Amino acid sequence: MSDRTEFLHPDYEPGEFDRVERELRRSLIQEASAVRPSDRLDTILHEARTAGPVTATGGAGVRRWLVPAAAAAVVAAIAGGVWLSNEDPTVTPGPPAGNPSVTVPAPSGTASTPSGPASASTPPTTATSSAPPASATVSLPVYFVGATGGDKAGYGLYREFVRRQVGGNGPAARAKAALVLAVAPSSSSADGPYLQPWAGQTIGDVQVTDRAITIDLATSGDPAAATANGGARLAVQELVWTAQAAVQRGNLPVRFTVNGGDATLFGSIATAGRTFNRPSADRLYEDLAPIWVTAPSRDQVLPADKPVAVTGQAIVFEATVAWELTRGGTQVKEGHTMASIGAPQQGTYSIPLGTLQPGSYVVKVYAASPKDGSVTAQDSVTFTVK
Repeated sequence: MSDRTEFLHPDYEPGEFDRVERELRRSLIQEASAVRPSDRLDTILHEARTAGPVTATGGAGVRRWLVPAAAAAVVAAIAGGVWLSNEDPTVTPGPPAGNPSVTVPAPSGTASTPSGPASASTPPTTATSSAPPASATVSLPVYFVGATGGDKAGYGLYREFVRRQVGGNGPAARAKAALVLAVAPSSSSADGPYLQPWAGQTIGDVQVTDRAITIDLATSGDPAAATANGGARLAVQELVWTAQAAVQRGNLPVRFTVNGGDATLFGSIATAGRTFNRPSADRLYEDLAPIWVTAPSRDQVLPADKPVAVTGQAIVFEATVAWELTRGGTQVKEGHTMASIGAPQQGTYSIPLGTLQPGSYVVKVYAASPKDGSVTAQDSVTFTVK
């Protein structure tokens, strides 16, 4: 008997183990290529930075058994013909099986049409929990409309993490708290305050089900305010992105009502029988500002004895971003770096600045036009080292 035969499992025919292994590898590659970072990842990283160091327990021995256990779970899933995956907020889910009345979200952030009988006969119910409501201070992902900072006027969505106390322990409570912040932004970018297309708006009841997020507004919005602050469509998408990020259930379709009924937002966007969603991954530029600086956070204080790294996300030509670090108006450093992927996809970038002298700094990250070198978009953050 050859060495190869000795390692064959008695439940497999000769060569069958190789076939299973090939299928496993092929499936893993396909799944890995479809994975994209989600808002939850940034939330975890943000909370880890603000919470301080965490002491691990259990040692390396605790982690070793996770690897074979995870591998066994993957093999079992393949053998049963079932794949399990984490929800990705940038992936648009289809309607649940056996439910023809679910509204299928439009792929490009526009409204979609119900795929079956009207779902009004089965009104959504707010997700509840058996645990009593509790208040907690959490870091909420909130999207704001802002100028993209280029030489030509443009607008897009920026995400900030805002710590607020949230009453209740469910996704609806988190969504409402984040939406309240979105319609009345208090955060500012280095280029000026975020815009307020929803000035004077009040967030009413927010419901979260397996089918949709429903947001009830007090008014349909002022068309003039929307026009002067990035446009009506971007204002609606601001609330869509904020609600989905807070709920953390992927691209769950969003419905809007005004005082419990159908309306036309900003006088031009009808809500009757419609849902709204994020664009597909190759059209995120329709909503998002091209350049984000995600770390350091705005006005963050960093220790002088540790190296500083700037991280962010970008939708830029050939994945190329430029940067400049200034202190007291004087340039300290400058350079270029590459994002993980170029436009139309949103990539991530990292800029190591090394150890900095104590003081107040501004880092500006920008994209330059390959045609004439003009700035097409930028974002900047002020931080302190001491």
